[in-house]
Amino acid sequence: MIINWLTLIPGLFFGLIPPRLLINSECHYLGFEGLMARIFPSRIKTEPSRRRRWWKLPLVWIDPVRGYATAVFISQAFTAVPKATGVAKAAPLIATFLALLVIVCVQTSGRHSKGETLSPSGFLAGMMLALLPWIVALSAIVIGVTSAMAMTSFNAGYLFATMMTATCGYFFLGRSVWLACYTVLVATPMLLSWVGRTKLVVPVRG
Repeated sequence: MIINWLTLIPGLFFGLIPPRLLINSECHYLGFEGLMARIFPSRIKTEPSRRRRWWKLPLVWIDPVRGYATAVFISQAFTAVPKATGVAKAAPLIATFLALLVIVCVQTSGRHSKGETLSPSGFLAGMMLALLPWIVALSAIVIGVTSAMAMTSFNAGYLFATMMTATCGYFFLGRSVWLACYTVLVATPMLLSWVGRTKLVVPVRG
């Protein structure tokens, strides 16, 4: 396997930045219901209060770009040697998948001691746009967001996004090992939350 260090190093740099470095001390963490209450606050307020806009958090704007850049760089970091066969031929796929899987896991870390898992929604959306055909990525993102809103649950959003990735992706990629890998990556935050029995949350400025 040939490793392209010129793309691997920046890919790891963007992907392994701990989320806490982009979250200031004023942030607190909300589940999906709390996030919706913040985005669409009730018009009836008992006390006037000044709240910072949720969309001013750096993660909202930086994460999709960071996820996209990470996926582009990592996907170009490993290539098979000429005339490779067997395991040697599959090595770039395995290395790419494992690198991206570790990166997604890193993006969910930082709150496990609190019984919470960070939801890397923006980061993962950027990765999907870089790795999948745009119609597949956008379909999965839209279905994921609408499902999460309808069921007020991050897990529901990830579940339906995963199903859409597998279903829609089949028509564009066929029975592809890559499609299986991409589907697992989309499902990873949900799986980590289920296995660890944690709650998916996002940081919001107070």
